[in-house]
Amino acid sequence: MLRQSSIRSFLALTIACFALLAPAGAGAATVVNGNFESGDLTGWQQYNKFGNGEWFTYDKAEAEANSFFPPPSGNFAAIDNQIDPDLDILYQDIPLEPAFTHRLALTFYYVSGGPITVPSPETLDIVDFENQQVRIDVMRPTASIDSVSSSDILTTVFANKNGDPEVMEPTRLTADLSPFAGQTVRLRIANAVNQEVFNTGLDAVSITSAAVPPPPPPSAPPSNQFSRGKVTLNKKKGSAKLAINMPGPGILKAVIKGNPKRIKTATLTALAAGAVNVPLNPTRAGKKVLNAKGKLKARIDVTFTPTGGTAATQTYKVTLKKTLKNLARNRP
Repeated sequence: MLRQSSIRSFLALTIACFALLAPAGAGAATVVNGNFESGDLTGWQQYNKFGNGEWFTYDKAEAEANSFFPPPSGNFAAIDNQIDPDLDILYQDIPLEPAFTHRLALTFYYVSGGPITVPSPETLDIVDFENQQVRIDVMRPTASIDSVSSSDILTTVFANKNGDPEVMEPTRLTADLSPFAGQTVRLRIANAVNQEVFNTGLDAVSITSAAVPPPPPPSAPPSNQFSRGKVTLNKKKGSAKLAINMPGPGILKAVIKGNPKRIKTATLTALAAGAVNVPLNPTRAGKKVLNAKGKLKARIDVTFTPTGGTAATQTYKVTLKKTLKNLARNRP
């Protein structure tokens, strides 16, 4: 007759197998056995520097017997326990699909038997340094498993600091892994212990993924089409105003063609669609023509550059006129 412990192990193994065979959602990043409900560390790997401690799963009964925090979610959680100084690391490599956002979440907790001690510069070395710390990093899978180099660590989810409390109750932690989409990353929980017993717990590890929406289609460029309006003459001064109908905001510039320049260049800023009046003022050379003939014919290039768009140019013929009061008096 099978013992209850054997039945539990068989059921846990069956659940784990089904979990591994179940297809993940398209594009989703999957943490294998992130809730440890298989009853073991299926999907995870661990590194123990000296073999004086190890990560394992536990249930509520074992939590009561050993004064652990009970599993925060479900029937099982993972915990690290030591009998002597050791560096115990639990880790899993996780592919992050491209073109998706990825958000990591996990429940984390610990109980340290002594003050939190973090060497400076930071290291996970427990041989040459006093060390009593735990840290959770997302790092490059190619890096050394005990590296704390900034070139190896992509983001840190949690890291002890000197003076931290010796007890941390189950706490939900999150991290945005979207910047690393398209890569395989390593989630590492590292417990460096050489002062006192330091129990570190982990549960409900998951990654929520969502497809990145496609960028919106490019908007149509702003119109650069404008039209000529009425020319208003000032015959007393020999100047004029040329109305231009604008399709929207932008810069309008009017430049006389040819040499010498008999009409001054004009530049205006339009703040919105509508008509603007471009001043056509004669230069000194233009005034001489007006004073002699009473009129000045010219061709003007009008260029409009819409805000955020490309320029367009149209050429207009204009005639400035000036009333010559003494013209008849000067005739022979």
